[in-house]
Amino acid sequence: MKSGPTIKDIARAVGVTPATVSYVLNQNPKQSISAQTRERVMKAAQEMGYVPSSAAKVVRGSPSYCVGVAIEKDLNTNRFNLVLQGIRDKMEQQGYNLMLCGFERRHGIYADYVNNALERRVDGVIFIGRDNEGPTPEAEELILHHQIPFVVYDCGLEGRPYSTVELEYEKSSFEMTCRLLAEGAKTIFYIRPDLDNYQETQREAGVHRAMSLYKNSRLIVERAPITKETMYHPDSNPNQSEDLYTARRLWPYVSQRVMPVLEDFTERDAVLLSWGMFINPVWELLNKVGRRVRLATLSNVFVSPILRDEVVSCRFLGYAAGAECARLLLKQLDGDRTPEQVLVPMPVGRE
Repeated sequence: MKSGPTIKDIARAVGVTPATVSYVLNQNPKQSISAQTRERVMKAAQEMGYVPSSAAKVVRGSPSYCVGVAIEKDLNTNRFNLVLQGIRDKMEQQGYNLMLCGFERRHGIYADYVNNALERRVDGVIFIGRDNEGPTPEAEELILHHQIPFVVYDCGLEGRPYSTVELEYEKSSFEMTCRLLAEGAKTIFYIRPDLDNYQETQREAGVHRAMSLYKNSRLIVERAPITKETMYHPDSNPNQSEDLYTARRLWPYVSQRVMPVLEDFTERDAVLLSWGMFINPVWELLNKVGRRVRLATLSNVFVSPILRDEVVSCRFLGYAAGAECARLLLKQLDGDRTPEQVLVPMPVGRE
C-alpha cells in the first residue's frame, strides 16, 4: 500500500496544531474542539487521503492472514449463511481467518472495512453491501489508491477495476420462462417486488426475452407491494423472520389482486414469482379455492420444503458464489491484480 500524508500535513492545511488533528481523528471525547474545526479536519483528511499512522507499525509485506468480509445483510437468512460458509472454507484452506467488518465510521474517518484494510488488520476485503449497492466513490478511490485486494459480490457492477462475482439473473429467468412456455403455458403471470435494482431489472429482462420467442403467449407483469422502504430489515423487525414478515405483507395483495387474475388460467398456465418467499401465500390461497396452475420462482430461497416437489425454481448456489469470491481474493493476495468478472449460474429445476 502506498504512503500518504501525515497528521502534520493535515494540521498545516487546516491551520491548527498536530495535537488538535490527532484528537479529532482519534475521536477523543475529552477534548473541547468546535464542530466546525472537527469538520474541517475530517474533510481535509479525507481529501488528502490520510491513512492512520498505526498502519506504519505493521512491517510492509508482512500479512495478517486475516481477510475482511464487509457485509450488511441479515445473517439469519440461509442465502447469506451459504455465501459466508463458502468464503470461510476456501480461505481457511489457505490459512486465512475471517473478520466481519461494518460500514459505519466507528473507529476513524473511513468506513470500518476500509480502516481495517488501511491499518493492516486484514489483507483484503470481500464486499457484500446492503440493498446490493457497491462501495461509495470515496471508499472505491481509497481501495484503488492503496491497492487493497478487493472483491464485490452481487452488486451488479460492470467495468470496475476490481473483481466481481454476480449471479446469472437474466439467463436463469430466460431459461425458466422458456421452460414454462415450452411445457404448454400460454399465459405467464410474473410477480416481482417493486424494486428497480440490478437483480430485478435483469430478471424481468430475461422474462421478456423469452416471451419474445413465443409470439402467441401472453405476459402479465405485476409489482408486489415490496419496496425499498417496506423491505424486511432485522433491526426494525427483531422478533420476526424475513419470510414470515414478507408473507404477511403479501396476503392482502395476493387475495385482492392476484387471485382474480388467475380465474381464467388453465392448469398449464403459470405464475412466475421473482422471490421464493412469494410462493407460500399464492399456493395457500390457490389450494384453498381448489385451483391449480403451475408455480415457479426465480429463487429457491425460502421455498417451503413441502412445496419443493410442486415448484420449479432457479437454485441459488450461495456456497459456490462464496467460494468464487474467496478464489478471486486469494488470486489478488498472490500478486495477480488482474480484475476478473465471474457469473455464477442459477440452474432451473426442482429441488
